[in-house]
Amino acid sequence: MAVGRIPAGGRWEEWQVRPVTGGANNRLYHVQTPGGDLAIKFTLRDRRARAAREYAAQRALQEVGLAVAPRPILLDLTRFPLPIVVQEWLPGPVSAQLPAGDEGWEALLDHFSAIHSVTPGKTTVPLRKAVINFASAGQGVRTVQRMASRLPPSARPGDLWDLVQRLGAARFPRWQPPALALCRTDPAPLNFIRRPGGWASVDWENSGWGDPAFEIADLLAHPAYLDVPPERQEWLISTYCQRSGDPGAELRIRNDYKIMQVFWVVRLARYLYEVPRGQDERLVDRPDGWEADIRAKYGRYVEEASAGLADRQTGQNRVP
Repeated sequence: MAVGRIPAGGRWEEWQVRPVTGGANNRLYHVQTPGGDLAIKFTLRDRRARAAREYAAQRALQEVGLAVAPRPILLDLTRFPLPIVVQEWLPGPVSAQLPAGDEGWEALLDHFSAIHSVTPGKTTVPLRKAVINFASAGQGVRTVQRMASRLPPSARPGDLWDLVQRLGAARFPRWQPPALALCRTDPAPLNFIRRPGGWASVDWENSGWGDPAFEIADLLAHPAYLDVPPERQEWLISTYCQRSGDPGAELRIRNDYKIMQVFWVVRLARYLYEVPRGQDERLVDRPDGWEADIRAKYGRYVEEASAGLADRQTGQNRVP
């Protein structure tokens, strides 16, 4: 099967091939074969090593006996123009909607807890560091500053640069380096297969070792979760911290959340600059109306990040 080409009639020998839409970066196919259903994924070839990350995370989960991700079958980085990872196809319901009620959010936290139980001493699979994850507030601030510096000065909105400057001047606490665990690093709702017996998830191309508490901050700050009400945010933080037994988790979540709000201001500004110039490489087209959607989110993040940094400038640590 050639990269990006569906065989005539959707069939290739004994295989039935169907493209799967909804992803943001890669080409994914659901392939029905006499031996079972497969997911075949072509990824970008970049420094992130997306296919290799995904395959390694799935192998680690398989090694420790956790059935929360597809079973890995094949990784091929050389025989095709694009890296390819083949895995079992996981059936089950998916939704772009946020979890409903305590039961749904509990299922999501159960899933994260299972993933975070994988630590360096429990697997022989070599894993990279997660693509985005902060071991300290200083590391997070420097990450955002580097991202912003990649925008030409003429393309840096005034409100963005003001936030980056305020972030650099903000007073963040120090904490002991957290114990490492496997992190997904992508909480987009469509990645989760909402099975009755326990959720599974797909799309592990950003995964790796990191601070598991950061994943909660990452989730709270993610655009898909912008409409989570404050009382649910508080419930997520307190429930996760009780489950983890990590006395420093709450401090890290709340401060990482402030940093990630500015991260998204910068990330969205870079989309607005890079996409029209062909600098945002991906294997699928952006949907109609993408620019208006990103501009609306950008404005909201500027407002919320500014409020969050006001807390940091006074040493406060209020509800995110």
